[in-house]
Amino acid sequence: MSLIRKLAGQTMIYGFGHILSKVLYFLLISSFLTYELKTTKSYGIYSELYAYASLLVVLFSYRMDTSFFRFGSKKENINIAYSSSLIPLIGTTLVFLVLGLLLSPWIASVLQYGDAIHYVKWFVCIIAFDVLLLLPFARMRLEDKPQTFVFYRILNIILTIVFILFFLKLAPWLVDQGYSSFKSILIFEDQVDYVFVSNLMVSGLMFIIMSPWLFKAKWSYIDTKIWKKMVVYASPLIIVGIANSINQFFAVPLQHFLLEGTNDSNLAEAGIYAGPQKIAALIGLVTTAFNYAAEPFFFKHAADRKDRKVYGDVLKAFTIVVGFIILAMLMYLDILKHLVDASKYSEGYKVVPILLFAYFFLGLYYNISIWYKLADKTIYGAIISTVGVIVTLIVSILFLPIYGIITSAWAALACFATMCLLAYVLGQKLYKIPYPLMRIGVIMFLVLSLYLLSQFVTVPETTMMYVINTFILITYIIVIYFFEKDFIKNVIRS
Repeated sequence: MSLIRKLAGQTMIYGFGHILSKVLYFLLISSFLTYELKTTKSYGIYSELYAYASLLVVLFSYRMDTSFFRFGSKKENINIAYSSSLIPLIGTTLVFLVLGLLLSPWIASVLQYGDAIHYVKWFVCIIAFDVLLLLPFARMRLEDKPQTFVFYRILNIILTIVFILFFLKLAPWLVDQGYSSFKSILIFEDQVDYVFVSNLMVSGLMFIIMSPWLFKAKWSYIDTKIWKKMVVYASPLIIVGIANSINQFFAVPLQHFLLEGTNDSNLAEAGIYAGPQKIAALIGLVTTAFNYAAEPFFFKHAADRKDRKVYGDVLKAFTIVVGFIILAMLMYLDILKHLVDASKYSEGYKVVPILLFAYFFLGLYYNISIWYKLADKTIYGAIISTVGVIVTLIVSILFLPIYGIITSAWAALACFATMCLLAYVLGQKLYKIPYPLMRIGVIMFLVLSLYLLSQFVTVPETTMMYVINTFILITYIIVIYFFEKDFIKNVIRS
C-alpha cells in the first residue's frame, strides 16, 4: 500500500501540473477557439494538423524517451543512456527538418492543403522542436523532478496562451484603437493561422529556454552498443506510438477523407466532432497524469518486487477514481457543454458520453499493458495497438459514410475495449498479474448503471435535475466506500 501511496503522491504532482496546464489550454485555447474561429472548418483544420503532428512526433523521436526509462533507470547509467539517445536524435531530427521543408509542397498536396504549404513548413519546425525536448522532459521524470517538469509544461502553455490572445484579441483591438503599426503583423485571413504561428514561436522559445538540459548530453558518454539496444527495445514501441496516435487522434483525418461530402464540408463536419470531443478528452488529463508518474515508477520498482499484487491494487484504485470523475462529468454534462460554442457545435455533443467510456477503457489499458514493457516484450504492445488500429479503420471505413461523425466515437470505444481485453489475455499468459477483475467489473457496471438511471429520470426543472444527479453521484461514493472501505483505509493509512 505504501507504494500505491507514493505513486498517488507523484501522480498528484504530475497531475496538478499536467491537468492545470491542459485545463488552461482547454479553456483559453481549445474552448476559446470554438467561439473565436469563424467556421467549424477552421477548427477541423486545427484538429487535423495536430493529429498529424502527434503521429510524426512518435515516428521521428522513435520512442527514445520510453527507451531511456528502460536503460537509464539505474543512477549509474543515466548519463550514458541520455547522451547515447539524445545526440543521435538531434542528427535524425535535422534530417527530418530538411526533408520536411523540401517536400512541403508535395505533402500539402497529398493532405489536400495545396493552397496552404506554409502550414506544412510551420508544423515541420514545431515537430522538430518538440521531438528534441522529449528526452529532457523524460530525464526530469526519471530523476524524480516533477516540480521542474511541471514548471516547464505550464510555462509552455502560458506562453502559447499569451501569443494566441495577442494575435487574436489584443493586436486587432490595438489596430481599432488607432495603432496602425500592428496592422502589419495581421497578415493572415484565417484566424487559425495565428494559432499555428503562436505554437511555432513558443516551441522555438521553449527550445532555447530548455537548451541547458540538451547540453547535459556529452559526446564522450555515447555508447553505440547501448544505443543499438535502445533502438531495438523501442522499435516495437514506434508501432505502438503510431497506432495509439491513430486510435486517439485520427478521427478528424478519417472524417476528412471518408465522409461523403466535399473537402470543405468534410472538414467542417470534422470540426463539429472535434469541439465536443475536447470535453470528453478532459478525462484523458487524468490518465495521462497517471501515466507520467506510473511509467518510471513501475520500471524502478519492477526489479525488486516479486509480489505483483500491487499492480492489481493500482488498477482498482485507478478505476475507483476515474469512475467517479467520469460519472461526475456525465451528471453535469449540461454545464460542461457551455465550454464549446453551442451555436456551431451542438450537433457534436452526442459523442461525449460514448467517448468518456472509450477513454475509461483507454485508462484501463494503460494500466494493464505495463506488463509488456516490464517484461521486455514490447512486440506485444505493437501487436495489440495494431489490432486497435484495424478495429478503428474497419469501423470508420464501413460506417462513417453512413452514420457520420458519431461513428468515430463508437470506433474509439470498440478499439480501446478490444485493446484492453487483448492486453489482459496476453498478459496473463506472459507476465501474470493478479487483477481483482470482479471488483473492477462491479465498479464499471456501477458507473454505467448510474449514468443510465440519470437518463431515465428526467425532470423539466433544471435545478431539480442537478439535485437528482448530485444524489446519484453521492450514491456512487457511498456504494464504493461500503464495498471498498478496508482498501481505501489501507491506502490512506499506509
